[in-house]
Amino acid sequence: MALEEFSRPLSVVDALFEQHVNANGGTPAAEFGERAHFHKVLGIDNEEGLAKIPCLNDVESAESVPPFSLVRYRCLVQDVFEPEFYAGLFQEVDASGASRFRTTKYRECIEPTPGRELRELDGHGGLLQRGACYCVPLPGERSWARSAAAEWTLAGGGSITPSQPAASTSATSVATKRRRPDADVCMESQDPVAQAPRTGDPSVVQPQPTPTNDQVCGLCISPNANANLKTAEDFGLNFPLPAEERRGHGASTACIVKLYDADSEILRLCDSVEVIGILCVNPDMATLPDGSEGKMQDDWRDARHPSTSLVPRLHALAVRPLPFHHPLLPFTTSFLSEQRLAAAFQRQFSAPGAMLNARTAALEQLARCLGGDAASAEYFLMLLVARSFSKHGEKLLGSWSLNFSGANGLDTRAISEAAGELVPRAVHLDVTVNSLNEKRWRPRKDFVADRLVSAQLQLAAGTLLMIDETKMAVGNLTADGHKALLSLQQLATENKLACDFVSYDVNIPLELGCVMFSERKSVVKEVEVVMPLRMQPAAAQSAPAPQALAAARWLIALVTRSTRPLKIPDDVMRVFGENFAAARQEFKVTPELAHTWMALARARCLTFGEDELSLQRWREVMELEQARLLRCREDNLFAA
Repeated sequence: MALEEFSRPLSVVDALFEQHVNANGGTPAAEFGERAHFHKVLGIDNEEGLAKIPCLNDVESAESVPPFSLVRYRCLVQDVFEPEFYAGLFQEVDASGASRFRTTKYRECIEPTPGRELRELDGHGGLLQRGACYCVPLPGERSWARSAAAEWTLAGGGSITPSQPAASTSATSVATKRRRPDADVCMESQDPVAQAPRTGDPSVVQPQPTPTNDQVCGLCISPNANANLKTAEDFGLNFPLPAEERRGHGASTACIVKLYDADSEILRLCDSVEVIGILCVNPDMATLPDGSEGKMQDDWRDARHPSTSLVPRLHALAVRPLPFHHPLLPFTTSFLSEQRLAAAFQRQFSAPGAMLNARTAALEQLARCLGGDAASAEYFLMLLVARSFSKHGEKLLGSWSLNFSGANGLDTRAISEAAGELVPRAVHLDVTVNSLNEKRWRPRKDFVADRLVSAQLQLAAGTLLMIDETKMAVGNLTADGHKALLSLQQLATENKLACDFVSYDVNIPLELGCVMFSERKSVVKEVEVVMPLRMQPAAAQSAPAPQALAAARWLIALVTRSTRPLKIPDDVMRVFGENFAAARQEFKVTPELAHTWMALARARCLTFGEDELSLQRWREVMELEQARLLRCREDNLFAA
């Protein structure tokens, strides 16, 4: 373990900066090889070794993590701020006038060496730019998934324990006692330099007075800062699912992630990523709004710059994209090659019948909460493993939505809990006239606070979204309620999240597994698969054994990692055409059902660990579809 890089990363950064300056004749540079150094020493390219780095998501309380240490943070990008300017270089001068350069990179504040003072460079020579994003833990993450992620960290030796060395305090300001968020203010000096300067024009940087206090902030300049913005306390942690906000709990820690160099603009809304960086908490430093000290109680911090005690800052040294993140295989798509996937398959399912037993356990888990309806359980399992593998125009191929009709009397929350035992993220939402009118369904830009207000449809890719419409009654939708319903429909059928920017919408690609439970057909139009339920209460089943459930999780994890298209032999394709022509004549289905059938066939093959559609598997799909279409005709529903 590279102890210095883990416990005192800022000391390593400062040493690398000084080496670079000395090697370049005393000339500083914005990049000085620090990212390459951490990549090499930590072995970031070998992602199996990243478990050695402590993870902020795994701790009971964020306050238990040593500040200014190296951590990992698994998160959803909830908001992307405009790039910010900061004073990245200072001169440190002693009494004799001798000076050396200091960098403020990867931190909020620096303090001078005793007996020296910090001065800004002449002009704007020290002004640098970095990206900033507001990030939250992945919404809807199940307890078993959090435990699996924590076990992976523990196995790698990256757990945070009381015996872990304390973080360095030589290069940053560290409070000896954590304060309440509303006390996260330095009151020892009223010198203006202790406050972050503000300007309305990002192209015009106001000159700052020479620092005279002992601590110097990184001089962050927010382009749209405004003294009248909402306070951070009023704005809250802004989680998409408000029930997950538990302040002080590690699983509910939001962070503002600062991004540097090549990574400064790589993140987009709703990206699922893991950030490896330096955790900065500066309880003695805060940016007060312009105005007198008497306003502090009301305006102590605007919504874009909350206290670091409320929302820590994480200065990124590396960012790993984790689309469709699964804690059993916590790797990027590039690292998880076909060879590694095949090896994982072999380790988990080498015993004869192991994969079939895992599949059976998943079906039992789902059928048990669907009233013993085995056919419906088959469709539910296929939805859990469905992934898009290509596009046809704007249509994603391989992805589809599912509507269980006749769901009155079912405990949909119990279904959500049961399905959540198989997938790492599952969210249950009730759809009623009141909930559509009153709750936040789609993110909305708040131009006063200059923040994106989160909403409950702002989820991570690969999340299972279950919509309960069984309590829907007659009522009047408001304009907001109508927009909410359209947003839900767009997400379920087009895999796009509508973000409300007042005068226009911004559509973010977001692929979820969507299941609607309704009395008849869903209020969400154009759902690809409508499956009428045929419950059999007498056929109650016991829950699968824990080891069987674990095998089912592994099966879903492994088959959803691949986005390859399904191989279809010519003879199977010929039978497909014949079957579809017969279905159009018998059930009057629409041409779009052909895409759905291909998606169903791919999903069914995946549940058996196969990547080629055999004639046997196609006949099984046709048996299921024949039964489904007959049910739809019996219930007088449009099947496709």
